[in-house]
Amino acid sequence: MRVLNRSVALLLLCSLACVVAESLVLDTLRVYDNLNPGIYTQRGELILTDPVQYSSLAIQGSPIVDADTKLPEDPSMYAVLLKSQKTDSQFALSLPRCRLNGERKPKETFVVHMGQDDSLLHVHYSAGSSENCKNTQIPVESPAFSTSAVVKRRVQGPTPELAMAANIDLSTGKEKEPEPQKSFLVKYWYYIVPIVLLLMLGGEEPQQEGNTRR
Repeated sequence: MRVLNRSVALLLLCSLACVVAESLVLDTLRVYDNLNPGIYTQRGELILTDPVQYSSLAIQGSPIVDADTKLPEDPSMYAVLLKSQKTDSQFALSLPRCRLNGERKPKETFVVHMGQDDSLLHVHYSAGSSENCKNTQIPVESPAFSTSAVVKRRVQGPTPELAMAANIDLSTGKEKEPEPQKSFLVKYWYYIVPIVLLLMLGGEEPQQEGNTRR
């Protein structure tokens, strides 16, 4: 019985750990590239956690590209296509293919910009080095990328304090002096006077009726 209880407890703990782990994953981006010009295949996944994890995969199928996503047709450009598993949004990123010349393990960096609501805003990508473009060597056919990634959230800046518009005298072009603050009686005298008169007149009538009866 104790063994059964321990098994159930371990199963519950594993389920809880899976739920927590899934809640910490903001999104998963499938990574496709055109290492072979004109052919895009998936080579990994970016798991947007803290910190971001990159999982390398064996060559997978080609992506379904949206009509709005423009992929570079120039064979001299190396391109990466990121596809969100959460929203299906796509990001096409490219750079000169010569940056990978002679690199067996080129460094690549993904900077994922997200909004405060965890929405994907933009992705910045860099790989290899511009110095490699001076090298005439043919790029390695299957480089093992050294991948790093980071998530940056958009921060709401402070709200500026807006000053009141200046009151300019059009005849002189100078700022007018501020008007003195009016008192409550000066502002609302036309409401107060009728009320006072009504109260005064209304108080005299009962006295006249009493005198008449006498």
